Amino acid sequence: MEYRTTSKIIERLEEMGVPYRFGPDIHNAELRMGLPSAEVHKAAKERAVAEGARPELVERMADGFTGVVATVEGALPGPTIAIRVDIDSNDLIESVEDDHMPYREGFASVHHGAMHGCGHDGHAAIGLGIVEMLNIYKDQLKGKVIVIFQAAEEGGRGAESVAKSGILADTDYFLSSHMGIRANRTGLFAAGTFGHLVSTKFDGHFKGVSAHAGNSPELGHNALAAAAAAVTNLLAIARTSKGTSRINIGGMQAGPGRNVIPDYAVINAETRGVTGEINDYMFDSAMHVCAGAAQMYKCEFTHTVEGKTTDAPCDEALVKLAAQVASEMDAFDEVCEMMDFGAGEDVTFLMREVQAQGGQATLMLIGSDLKAPHHNRKFDFDEAVIPVAVELYTKLVFAIGEQAKG
Repeated sequence: MEYRTTSKIIERLEEMGVPYRFGPDIHNAELRMGLPSAEVHKAAKERAVAEGARPELVERMADGFTGVVATVEGALPGPTIAIRVDIDSNDLIESVEDDHMPYREGFASVHHGAMHGCGHDGHAAIGLGIVEMLNIYKDQLKGKVIVIFQAAEEGGRGAESVAKSGILADTDYFLSSHMGIRANRTGLFAAGTFGHLVSTKFDGHFKGVSAHAGNSPELGHNALAAAAAAVTNLLAIARTSKGTSRINIGGMQAGPGRNVIPDYAVINAETRGVTGEINDYMFDSAMHVCAGAAQMYKCEFTHTVEGKTTDAPCDEALVKLAAQVASEMDAFDEVCEMMDFGAGEDVTFLMREVQAQGGQATLMLIGSDLKAPHHNRKFDFDEAVIPVAVELYTKLVFAIGEQAKG
């Protein structure tokens, strides 16, 4: 639902005279996941226009085809390089306390329940900075650079549809990064990462039978009770000795009222594993637990997959080059080649797509001082990291061009 964000990015690209693509052209429609209802999209589009988004741009994004891809064509022959930055927010209520600088300075979220609690607003700014710098020096640029401003990273919903859209065809190198995560201080840089957790995001639907809670409770089948039993037992799934695993239930909704046996309940959950095998174990176990809990209360259980992430290796040659470029910059006082990512990232779908074509890819970490952990209502990052990241990417793009020439 990043309609206004996409529109603002497009306006900046137009100011720079940089060509771009957006809307259905940059997505494989069937691979978009976790789409809100048509009513939610309609309200989001109306809000975006009311807040300054250009109506004709919003209209072309239809229902959920958000994000944009910018292209900078170099004047000299060379490789095709893709760079991905994400632009979405989190399902968080941002702090309204004076010790939270965005609130204190007047630029905290004005939308209840949506907050930039993971640095993606910074990533979007970095992406625009990269485009601006490369566009200035395009007469010296070897090859072509496409910068992907990706929607819906949170929940693993946005990358696969972009990866399978065709925009990465013939891409030789793929660069991406995240600020913070394990690199939680300014001056630290990791040229590559491992430990990208494979994940399945699912909604579990419990269907029961409603009845009068006082007059005829025996006629009801309590979907809320089934969901509650599932939640406690999902958290008790035995972990595997094969590696890191995770499970989380982030939300539960049921109803309809205090004197009615609830006939529906929904849980919002996810499994993770450091490998696909481990995630499959966690997900299969979760399905077994939910089905059993539903059976206990004579309810039905179904599920829908709302998002997913995979894993991807970082290519050694590209990692070494990124580390070399960073080590020559005064902004970094510690440079390492590899760091444990320890979380899921759907950019791995884009990495895999490029690697399947014979290209190289890496997911870097750019260190930043953080005021609170990621996905926390007081999260804030060091904005000095933004120009540093722009400089890093610009120098790395030119270094790749020189290396490819050799």
